[in-house]
Amino acid sequence: MKAMIPALALASLFLLRAGSEARGQLPGQVSNVPGQGQVGNLSADLQPQDKWYTVVFGVQDGRNRFHKAHSFATFVRARKAPKVQIVDQATISWLPASGIVDLRRPPEKGTNHPLRKSLQDVHPGCAIAQWGPYEIREELFVRAKRQAKFLDSGGVLYKAVDFNTRPAGVAINCEHAVIDIARDRGQPFVRTFLARGHWGSSLVAEHLRGFMIEPNVVHDWLNGPLELDQHPIEKKGL
Repeated sequence: MKAMIPALALASLFLLRAGSEARGQLPGQVSNVPGQGQVGNLSADLQPQDKWYTVVFGVQDGRNRFHKAHSFATFVRARKAPKVQIVDQATISWLPASGIVDLRRPPEKGTNHPLRKSLQDVHPGCAIAQWGPYEIREELFVRAKRQAKFLDSGGVLYKAVDFNTRPAGVAINCEHAVIDIARDRGQPFVRTFLARGHWGSSLVAEHLRGFMIEPNVVHDWLNGPLELDQHPIEKKGL
């Protein structure tokens, strides 16, 4: 089993890279949410100084056990002048409504938590890591808003192991709830396999790289307005 993990990690990264390249070649920009059609501009009251950003988070305990691991991301439209302002925000933090992550459970009702609750609910003994904030194209923010609305409407259920339920549109896990924001109709599903916690979240962040303006530039000035400086979060990079 130990010998399989590096191979699976390499396969996951390869699929993520391939998915990003394929996405960049498609001009259609179609949302992954059924029935949403063309992705358009949903930003009301848009100002010239408005820009869009994302932060990806990973949570795990010391052993990175499946039932303690979680991946989520927040997407914001922000203004930096005359003072920093979060104009709009969407967080994808998909968990079972029961609050219990069990790999053996069938599809069940899910709940999409806001950023503040996602951070406050981290169990003692678990470590939080973040990738970003990174500036992104407006299109990814629009997709995130639609995904959040789709999850909140009950459009899909939660299942930790979603190998069969995800392609069927029945249930997805936390990592794929974020990754699928970047998926266009007809594209293959990118899987994270055994990855979870910080490892899984690093793959999620890598998959969103194609929508980032400058993936190597971290906009730390957003940590305060997002209240991230109120939590012990390890900063990671792509």
